[in-house]
Amino acid sequence: MDTTASAAAAADSTLYYKAVGSIAIYFVTVISALVVCIARTRFSAQNAVYILIALSSLLTTWYYIISWFQKEYESFGSDFDRFLLESDLFVQAYAIVTNTLPKWWWSSQLLILTGTALTCWSVEGQSLRLENTEKKRASYAAAAAAAPAAPAAKTKSWTPTRWFVLLGFFGSMSVGGPLFLAQLDPKPKTRPQARSVPTLLALLILAGEASVIATPLFKTMSTGFTYNLILTHALFLVPSLISFNPDTHKRFSTVSLPTLYSILALIAFVSHIMYTLPFVISPIMQPRVLYNALWFNHCQTSISADLVFNNILAAVYMIQSSRQLKKLRVGLVLSLVMPVLSVSTVLPLYLSWKERQSVDKQAAKVKDAKKKE
Repeated sequence: MDTTASAAAAADSTLYYKAVGSIAIYFVTVISALVVCIARTRFSAQNAVYILIALSSLLTTWYYIISWFQKEYESFGSDFDRFLLESDLFVQAYAIVTNTLPKWWWSSQLLILTGTALTCWSVEGQSLRLENTEKKRASYAAAAAAAPAAPAAKTKSWTPTRWFVLLGFFGSMSVGGPLFLAQLDPKPKTRPQARSVPTLLALLILAGEASVIATPLFKTMSTGFTYNLILTHALFLVPSLISFNPDTHKRFSTVSLPTLYSILALIAFVSHIMYTLPFVISPIMQPRVLYNALWFNHCQTSISADLVFNNILAAVYMIQSSRQLKKLRVGLVLSLVMPVLSVSTVLPLYLSWKERQSVDKQAAKVKDAKKKE
């Protein structure tokens, strides 16, 4: 009996420390990512709206997340040890926001948007990395030419995309997103042809989207549900670790960026129509059910608030960037239809259009002529 009791106590102790370690790792990851992203943000009047969105989202989404933690803790009789051992907050959070159609209507838009966000962050992040490298080389060359003993001028450090991905995935997408946009140069750039991504990266992102769509097919809190969640996060995290040159184009090993955005928009559109139709044609599923689902519990309210802030962020970005391209009407129209078609459909459509707008047709002709020579 003593041996059995000792073994059980040891097992409980192991589970306890694993639970404590998991929670500690989670908060260290989120806080570290937040600190790094804020430290590397370009604070300027032009970026003020992005900073405001990030701050508002951080305060709102995490108010509800912490409130949900507190409610869960109280549901275990305010017993901290029992709360740690018996609760599975990661899986439970997803189970809560996916176990009914009204809740999934909100959550699916945000989760499917992840593919577009990751594509944008990866491509723009890699372009920023290459620009930063070129600036450093030019700075060192200029310093060496002017005075060999003089130090090169410092250039702003590049923040790896993975920090924004970690903040977006484990903290809030509408916090990581605006902080990422705040580090970019808003001036429109032209290039001889649209950028591309490695085929592997595109396949990982599309597989992640498929994993998101499959989420409601699993019984919540089941082993399959848990494994699918882990797979979804892995498929979306790995692309942020891939280094590539977006201006490199190879027939089979790369995918055109506008093409990938268009595919993501189509996936999001079909998904949104599927989940919206029941609220249009069913006498039971009335639109007010969607509103009620918003306030089902604090966890659901947090993810829904995240979606709302992402809608605001997308509208601000589309309006600002389309104005810089001198085609403000495009940004305004897409912002107006976004509540109907969903941000996960409209944003990749806009990004696909914007990438095509960046192509300098005259430069492309010159490049093609040189190739023929």
